[in-house]
Amino acid sequence: MNEFVAVETKVLVPERRQGLVERPRLIDALEAGRARRLTVVSAPTGFGKTSVLTEWGAASPARFAWVSLDEGDDDPARFWSYVVAAAEGAAPELAGTSGRRLRGAGVAIADEVLPVLVNELSAVEEPLVLVLDDYHLIGSAEIHAGMNYVLERLGADAHVVIATQAAPPLRLGRLRARGELNEYRAEQLRFTQAEVAALLNGTHGLDLAPEDVSGLHRRTEGWVAGLNLVALSLRDADDRSAFLAGLPVDDRFLVDYLWEEVVAQQTPETREFLMRTAVLERLSSALCDAVAERGDSAEMLDALERSNLFVVPLDAERRWFRYHTLFRAMLVRQLERFSPGAVADLHRRASAWFAAHGDVRGTIEHALSAGDVHVAADALRRHWLDLYSGGQATELLGWIDRLPPDTVADYPELALARAGVARAMGRLEDVEEWLDRAERLAQRAGSERERRELEAGVARQRAMRRLSLADVGEAVRLARTAVALRAEDSPEATSESFFLAVCLFWTGSTRECETLLRGYLEAVEPGEEDVRRVFALALLAVAHAARGELEVAEGLAEESLATCRARGLTEHPPTEMVYVASGIVALAREDVEAAEERLEHAATLARRGGDLIEIAQSLLWLGRCRARAGDVAGAALALEATRTHLGRARVPGLVKVAEALEADIAAGGGVPPRELEDGHALGASELRILELLPSDLTYREIAERLGLPLDAVRENGRTIRHKLHASTRAEVVTAARRLRLI
Repeated sequence: MNEFVAVETKVLVPERRQGLVERPRLIDALEAGRARRLTVVSAPTGFGKTSVLTEWGAASPARFAWVSLDEGDDDPARFWSYVVAAAEGAAPELAGTSGRRLRGAGVAIADEVLPVLVNELSAVEEPLVLVLDDYHLIGSAEIHAGMNYVLERLGADAHVVIATQAAPPLRLGRLRARGELNEYRAEQLRFTQAEVAALLNGTHGLDLAPEDVSGLHRRTEGWVAGLNLVALSLRDADDRSAFLAGLPVDDRFLVDYLWEEVVAQQTPETREFLMRTAVLERLSSALCDAVAERGDSAEMLDALERSNLFVVPLDAERRWFRYHTLFRAMLVRQLERFSPGAVADLHRRASAWFAAHGDVRGTIEHALSAGDVHVAADALRRHWLDLYSGGQATELLGWIDRLPPDTVADYPELALARAGVARAMGRLEDVEEWLDRAERLAQRAGSERERRELEAGVARQRAMRRLSLADVGEAVRLARTAVALRAEDSPEATSESFFLAVCLFWTGSTRECETLLRGYLEAVEPGEEDVRRVFALALLAVAHAARGELEVAEGLAEESLATCRARGLTEHPPTEMVYVASGIVALAREDVEAAEERLEHAATLARRGGDLIEIAQSLLWLGRCRARAGDVAGAALALEATRTHLGRARVPGLVKVAEALEADIAAGGGVPPRELEDGHALGASELRILELLPSDLTYREIAERLGLPLDAVRENGRTIRHKLHASTRAEVVTAARRLRLI
């Protein structure tokens, strides 16, 4: 399972460009406002938002974390992954819990990530400023809701800056009323006449007369991009007076008017370079060489930067650049106007370059833009599991959905992948539609073998779907169908046996299950299939523990948990079984504290995955752990929650555990109804503990953090669960967020 890897240039604070006009008045105002929670810099393109924030970052004693947003970041998992990556890069002391959780498929960002992120930002050791540049590209209501949550609870040493072309759809009124908001709009960003003179006569060296400077200030109204365009034209104009006299009065037409003045004055070689690289969001010399089919892009980029031709460096080494947003928009518009036939080829070469450098996202995006749907489909076929595991599930589904139906028909594996990812993400309305499509495509397969392979894949997916709904009998039937359809020499034959074993485990008769699991573990080397190996090891551990073979169970559970940690799978929903196995062993060894920690995590993972059987299993064992700790009411809550999840479904493999939990509750004297009443207000000590429950801290670590006795923390934790009528820490956090307690 791959971890999310941030594109480095998106989380670097942009380098301050040489020759920029210093704006101490504005920088001082920004720095003074850092004591508040939020700064919004809202203005149309070309008003110098990024430049002034870069200058502030260079002058401020605070640490700056930066995210350069683009259209692809309008996905909650991707957006918050970049936010966390930027924050962790600027503040290494952050615990890293929020980033680790974001890598878990199906994670509830609002409940499991944002409360942790708030706590981490509140604990920064030095002031931190988080800049979200181009926030207007974000349209997700879920992201905006998350930003509102973070902003309302931000600590004193953390400050957020939003740079945008339009007012962000956030709850700014509350912050404004409390004096927690700084706002800068176009009026504050416009250059003064003195700054216009510094730009034109200082940076550009035009030596204009005061009346010309005044006239340009009046005509452009201090619009920085317009002033730079004028300066580039004036630098090469034979008759400056005639040029200035011919400038349009309305700056809405200034860009179009100056297009020919700016680009036409460049050498044919420079014009060709600008046009050919306009399709790229970010530029490097190697990428530009490949796309523009030349060998001097490094020198060209250097010359463009030195001439102030709207090229912005993205790192200190000057390896990556981007065009100014306004300038690139003009380039793209002109490219599509004058060379429409070249656009697809340029995207095609960009896609090939990204493919050669292992950048799957760049490969797919440019292939789709080129119309090379088969290139995109092939990349998705080969890398869909990596993309899903790397936290890009929503983006993955979007890419598959952009493929024409005829293309999907040529890659029927993508229909199966689409169904599986939708199921894992809880988008159940999509699952049957895509499985039906895969089933229809199987009938059009070119060979009998290919047809059977596809039908086996459909049967497996449906088996897992039925199992997640606690329909064990139908799941086993479908899993056996999948095994029967696979040829013995099929690459998937071993995996099919594994999935059958998983279904058989829940029948309560594990002999065939264990035989299949051992065969799977012997056939599969540690490595790429570790996500399944850890599950197989955990199932065997649970089976041995049920027979009282603790030594064997402990060895299997430890191997499973160690592999899980080494491979970065600790937040992956299916590893619920790993933590259940480890918790069962710890409970048998009378280590109730360790058992509770692992079973709590198991319940969280199961909740993410939405698998009813796994949710029920983790809750039943957590209930047994609570009973062992003397919390009979907590055990009863767990049993009640289990029954709610399973409804009328009967899972043979859980019957003995449920009976044991019922016996534990009865042995504890039952549960007086009043102990399960909810709605009671939390006390001060309970609220202090509640704030730390979203973290990965154990009760012992919470006690150390707060300087409280462990028994007191555990008792308060128990009381919080009872008052909020929650059986797990995750449910406590969800209930507390709903009640606005955290």
